[in-house]
Amino acid sequence: MMGASKRVGALALVLSAGCAVTAPRGDYALYREYRYTAEGPERLAVGSRYLSQFPSGRFAPEVRRVVEAAEEDFWLEHRGNVDGLNQYVESFPQGSHVGEARQRLAVFESARRDQEEARRQAAAEEAARRDAELQAQGARNRMFARINFDRWVRLFGGLQGWGQGLGAIAGANESFRAAFEAENERPVCRAAHCRRDLTQDFFIPVPGRSALPRRLAMQLDMVRVGPERLIQQMFVNLRNRGLTTWAESERQEPVDAADAAAREAAVRWSMDQLRAVVGGAFPEARETPAELYGPPPEPVVVGAEEEEETTAPAAIDPNACNIPSQPLGARWSVVVGCTGLPSLTAARPFAVTDEQRSGHATAMEPAGGVGAAVTPNACLRIDAYAALDGEGMGTDEGLAISLIPPCALQPTPARGRPGARPAARPAAPARPAAPARPAAPAAAR
Repeated sequence: MMGASKRVGALALVLSAGCAVTAPRGDYALYREYRYTAEGPERLAVGSRYLSQFPSGRFAPEVRRVVEAAEEDFWLEHRGNVDGLNQYVESFPQGSHVGEARQRLAVFESARRDQEEARRQAAAEEAARRDAELQAQGARNRMFARINFDRWVRLFGGLQGWGQGLGAIAGANESFRAAFEAENERPVCRAAHCRRDLTQDFFIPVPGRSALPRRLAMQLDMVRVGPERLIQQMFVNLRNRGLTTWAESERQEPVDAADAAAREAAVRWSMDQLRAVVGGAFPEARETPAELYGPPPEPVVVGAEEEEETTAPAAIDPNACNIPSQPLGARWSVVVGCTGLPSLTAARPFAVTDEQRSGHATAMEPAGGVGAAVTPNACLRIDAYAALDGEGMGTDEGLAISLIPPCALQPTPARGRPGARPAARPAAPARPAAPARPAAPAAAR
């Protein structure tokens, strides 16, 4: 009896539902999904799909009322961004704002592509900038010797106060003081010398092998003489036969140190670069007359004991007209800022070829180019020298800048200058028989 009652009740329920039972199975299934989907865009999307598939479906009026009531608010709330517009198109594929939504999406997509292209272009430009900066830095590293020779020859050559103490020179030349006393590599001063070291490590690529490590070691040396420790001579040195290393650095080619011809070719190349450095800084330079060579140089002993700060400096005769000696191995010599002697007028201009000048100017471009000519504030002699072959001999190479005292420029036959050279300039000894430590601090290298 109970089973029969349930069947009767179920039949009455079906009959009371009227035509609801006539809904197609797909119609009812999609409507059911709509009814049981959570509130929000997802439910509206299902409702819109129902209306698209069953526009005259049994449940279309109910769904349409809900969807149409929500569409305008949804549009106003979501039309301002890409995600909202996509949600609108998905939720209301037949909505009244679908066309506008697609247009807005196209605008957003175009702007996105433009922004992406701009970012890509900016990234490419930044990468190119970094690459150019790395290349420029690499060029500056390779040009370490050239850049520093050019810088320090100009600073030393244009100093005010030659012949005074370091304090007076630093006080009268702010740019020199700031450069020479830089915090990262402050100079070390002893009794007869005040020195500052500069170094640059680099590698020479060798095909099929590991790159060869090299180091350029430069030393700035201000020689101090007399109890007042006066500055009369300055050196811009490359240590350990550094003219060869300079050629290796810029040309990126190794030089066999045991090959005398290769070594000499490298030295000659570096000497040509020094010509361009000095010629660019001092266009009026002239070859040094014989009477301004100074006394013969003395050999330099490697490993000579360094002076202590408390070492008493040798006294100098204030009445003597002392010209500092040239370094051993001098290859060429010029004077700048000098007048008075007839031989100066007759001296030949310093020979620098157009090729040397243009090559130096091109090489200096990564460092900002070549500066203006320097006006010397004293009569100076500039000597370019290379290390001599010989056991125990010094291996410094580079430029020596020496003060020529005013008394040496007086056109009188006797100037009280002991040890002056004869008119014919003798060749520097290639291998001194017995190198000895020089007695004069100005020559102790």
